[in-house]
Amino acid sequence: MLLVVLFLVLAAGGVLVTSVLIDRPEWSWLSVLLSVLAAALLVVERFRRRREASSSSPGSSPEGEAGREPGEAADDEADDREPDEEDTDAADALLVSDSEDEVVVVDERPRYHLAGCGWLGERAVEGLPVREARELGFTACARCAPDAVLAEKARAVR
Repeated sequence: MLLVVLFLVLAAGGVLVTSVLIDRPEWSWLSVLLSVLAAALLVVERFRRRREASSSSPGSSPEGEAGREPGEAADDEADDREPDEEDTDAADALLVSDSEDEVVVVDERPRYHLAGCGWLGERAVEGLPVREARELGFTACARCAPDAVLAEKARAVR
């Protein structure tokens, strides 16, 4: 998707330069159209990723994650692998960076989570404000997507 957007932006630049060089200002509208199309593709991709992240968060199915019964160990719980880091966009990071909403952390682990994160299982957790978790160097869990969830909550309050 990013390659398509890059191609569209380069094409828009090429059309704009060409319109100036051959003195055809009406062609500059084609450049604007290509730029708007590239922006629309980026927005669509962002919403697609958000939807994927929210569908993999806990509570998305009545039985728990991936059809497991509650309390049943997941593969990454069994072998103790760390979940990936959430791909947080700058707007969401700004919204949650000063937030006092509580997240949970596991001692000696780099991620912070929502309290209902399936990765936590029976691990001992400590609650703290997301602002403090970020200051201490913790990063958001991709599995429960706390930054996206808390940013959405902050937007709903506004």
